Parts: sequence; C-alpha cells; structure tokens
Amino acid sequence: MKTFLVPISSLKEKKATLIYAIDYAKAIGAEMIYGIQLNEIKEEDHLEDIMEHAKKQDIGINFRFFEGETIEYIKEFCKDYNVDLVVASANTPKTSDKKFLDNLSGSIVRKTEMPVLLIPENYEYKSINTVLTAIKSGIVKTQGALKPLEHTLLSTKAEMTLLQVKTPSYLPEDLMFDKDLAILTSKYYSSENATLFQGVLEHIHVVNPDMICVFRRKRGFFQKLWNDVTLDHTVNKADFESRIPLLVLKGEQ
Repeated sequence: MKTFLVPISSLKEKKATLIYAIDYAKAIGAEMIYGIQLNEIKEEDHLEDIMEHAKKQDIGINFRFFEGETIEYIKEFCKDYNVDLVVASANTPKTSDKKFLDNLSGSIVRKTEMPVLLIPENYEYKSINTVLTAIKSGIVKTQGALKPLEHTLLSTKAEMTLLQVKTPSYLPEDLMFDKDLAILTSKYYSSENATLFQGVLEHIHVVNPDMICVFRRKRGFFQKLWNDVTLDHTVNKADFESRIPLLVLKGEQ
C-alpha cells in the first residue's frame, strides 16, 4: 500500500485523523497522502502543523478542496490516483454523539469498494502489535480483499488473532477457511453470539488488540447502511463502535 486518501469535513476538527494517517503511512511504508477538504481551509485549521509533521515522517501530502457530489468524486479520485486505502474518522464512545459513523464515513463504507480505516477522533498512533480480525465465515469471496491486512501485519510485524463468531445464521460451510486467511492467523478463537459485535465485545479484553479488522457486510453492524428507504448512511453506536482503529476490508461476507 503506497497511497492513502483522507476525506474530511473539517480540517480543524479532524486534524488527529490526518496525523494518524501520516504516522500509519510511515509505519507501513506508504508514500503519499491526499486530503480532500469539504470546507474551505482557513488559517485557524493549522495546516502548516500537518504539513510539517508529514515532512518529518517523509510522507508526501497534497490537499484538494472540493464542492459537489462527494462520494462520486472520491470513487473517481481513488481510481485515477491508484489509492490503496481510505482513512476516515469515527466518533468515540466517550462523546455524546450517538453515531459511530457520520454520513460521510458511512457513505464511504457503503458506496465505494475501497478498504477503509476508521480512526476514532483524537486517537494517536500506537505501535500495532496485535490485530483482532472478526469473521462469520472463513471464506473470503473478494480477490485481493486481504491485502491491506496482510500488508499491515507484515510491515509492523504484528500478529493476528482470528475470531470466528457463529451467529444463528451461520452455515457448516462457514467453517471452511481461505488459505491466505489461515496463513495470516497466529491465534484462533470461536464463539457463539447473536451478532458479530457481541463476539468482539466478549473477546476484546482477552485479545487486547491495537486494531480491529472486519469485512464490509450488508448484514450485522453495517446493515442499516444498505437501507435504501432513507438517505441516512450513519451507523449508531448501539449497532457497532470501536475505541481503536477499525479496518474495514472490501468485499462482503
């Protein structure tokens, strides 16, 4: 992974997301970050601090100001500039906001095929030693879906704990495992829970991960993103939330 895209609604409010993206890029050997700013950049946004931090980490950074259909622009931008990963913001459990993903971040997860790294607000980069990957099925349907996870594990020398959650809808064939997923796995846990989110909550203090990884799904904690009755593309904290970075791989399970 060499190129990141960081779409932000407010540079001042989401400065920490950009700083994390720069530090994460340094850790995994990425080279370039593009920032899409939806509001005009102002002096109080402290842009020079972000540019200086990127320079110290030897990461290229370029900002674009954009007005219009945001998601379509992001999709075209990712294609034209060979973007490998989108880094977006999420709300933390500490805030009063009941939404884990706002409309921008939720729309990126729903409407693009890009892998997305969701960063809790004001979260500072920490060394990645353990990644908790939560799945329902061991079958990976989308070619190349594991690349961001594999690259992160190899670059940071982290270990991956695989958690398979057997929900009421699981099938016997879900116990089959993709060989590439099996190769990346250092530890394995299995649990029976009503939802994947409940399984993660049950094991997160056991694994103590620095990052959580899930697949983009039309059911479970991202189910409401595919509700075509409404234009609301947010995710409630009651459905899913994370206090640490959440890597959402492209493809579905």
